[in-house]
Amino acid sequence: MSKLITKFLLPYVALLGFIDPVHAEGIVTDLSKHEVAIRSNFTGADILVFGAIERAGDSASTGPADVVIEVTGPETTETVRRKDKVSGIWMNYEATRFERVPGFYAVLSSRPLENIAPASLLKVEQLGFNNISFGKAWSSVLGGEENLRTPDEVAPFSTAILRSRAKDKLYVADSNGVVFMGDTLFRASIPLPASVPVGLYTVKVYLLRDGHVVDAISSPLLIAKSGVERVIYRFAYGQPFLYGIVAVLLAIFAGWTAALIFREH
Repeated sequence: MSKLITKFLLPYVALLGFIDPVHAEGIVTDLSKHEVAIRSNFTGADILVFGAIERAGDSASTGPADVVIEVTGPETTETVRRKDKVSGIWMNYEATRFERVPGFYAVLSSRPLENIAPASLLKVEQLGFNNISFGKAWSSVLGGEENLRTPDEVAPFSTAILRSRAKDKLYVADSNGVVFMGDTLFRASIPLPASVPVGLYTVKVYLLRDGHVVDAISSPLLIAKSGVERVIYRFAYGQPFLYGIVAVLLAIFAGWTAALIFREH
């Protein structure tokens, strides 16, 4: 694996000696693949992110460089409900709807985030579980009118999303996920579970030094259904009414066929 990464990075490393010292420090990165095809036998995948730091002047003496990799999946609207006892009966008492919840989120770093940058910077860049923005939050009680709430007011609901996604391995944090090979080369492996949602992802690589972002590069990653699964997926989401009718007819036919088989036996 190390030889393969080195082979990909040799053209970039060869350029490092020609960097103008007056230019800012930067990074070059790439992915092992930019598209993941999901079939019926898909059990998960690992995406390799690799890159090199372009040293400029005497920047190496100003402090250690750190790399943080953030992966965000397609955003969806999600509603979290909380049960409560009303007149002795448990029911969905309060519901909070978040407008922009990433279907997948991963943050990998060369060191713990709190040791790399101040909390204010992590919040601005939305790095780390505690800094993910779920967009506007609307809450209602017993199905009543929705009201816009502040992040502090809906903290228990957003925490529930984080806990649930982390349990399903859809939210991943690894403070040792970025590994340096020497002073400039680095790599990281992004684990994608079998339940990873389809859509367009963004892989963003940050270079930080002395608590500041020096450079950042974004790369696209497409996760899509393939083969028969792709046809069914497009039909289900493109023509949901017709898909429902076909599904019901197939279920009726399957039940009728099974009844005939058992009747003969």
